[in-house]
Amino acid sequence: MSAVSSRKGRWHQSTLSSLLDGCSWQYFLTYIAEIEQGIKPHAAIGTAYHAAVELSELARAYKIPTSMEQLLSSAHEELDKVTTDPDLHNNLSACVTNYWAHIRPYLEQYEMVALEPEFTINLVDGAQPIGGYIDGIYRDPQDGTVFIIDHKTVGNFNRWRNTDSHRHQAAMYAVALVLSEEFPQITELPEMRYLLVRTSTGTRSNFEPSRILTLQPDMEDVYVLGDRIRQAEHKILMSDFEKKTSWPLCSPMWCSYYDRCVLGNELSGTVDSVLSLSVGSGKTQ
Repeated sequence: MSAVSSRKGRWHQSTLSSLLDGCSWQYFLTYIAEIEQGIKPHAAIGTAYHAAVELSELARAYKIPTSMEQLLSSAHEELDKVTTDPDLHNNLSACVTNYWAHIRPYLEQYEMVALEPEFTINLVDGAQPIGGYIDGIYRDPQDGTVFIIDHKTVGNFNRWRNTDSHRHQAAMYAVALVLSEEFPQITELPEMRYLLVRTSTGTRSNFEPSRILTLQPDMEDVYVLGDRIRQAEHKILMSDFEKKTSWPLCSPMWCSYYDRCVLGNELSGTVDSVLSLSVGSGKTQ
């Protein structure tokens, strides 16, 4: 898969979702005006957790003994680069603990084909390519089935009762593997398995520390993905950006612009005025 240095210049599911389903103004501020975002400590939990998972799986692949304590230490070192907030570090500890107890044993059943492969493919003529990183590609030694793994950290499972709203990401990753020359054995859209861990632990009998959901993308999902790319390209061409304060990620927890945009109204002007502001500060190319 061809590598690029960043997400800039290609579509990813998260950027498509931000533009089409979420706050398109936040998309504009981030990817077009390039306004300084600042630190996103809650998002950093996911980054630190993924680093611990990668360390665990590499150790398993090379038959290097490792422990939960080593993973916890590595994860907290990563999060320390962003924040020392004790609550966030407690959330991270819960994620790694739940992974060690539930997700790691699950993965041990399977052979790792690739870890964090990057992809960039042209799915729609005349549009930016799609691209990103896949958390993992695995093979079932019992029947040879190859499938995709995606790790998620969640506070609860409200958005994960099923996989209906997560088909776009699965389609993007699956079609990338089918079109990739690096995996000639993958000729059909592979299954996606979402491995979810909670950012908390509990002792109640009904507490669910992790959840595994599977999704089989089909060609209709790929066609929808292509249509979404066309819609996104059109919105950018028309400078069709607007705030969406009803979006769940419109909050100080998930949006670094929140205080300046929603409360202070500093970043709520027209596209031209904000672009002028960013050009004046040397933020755009």
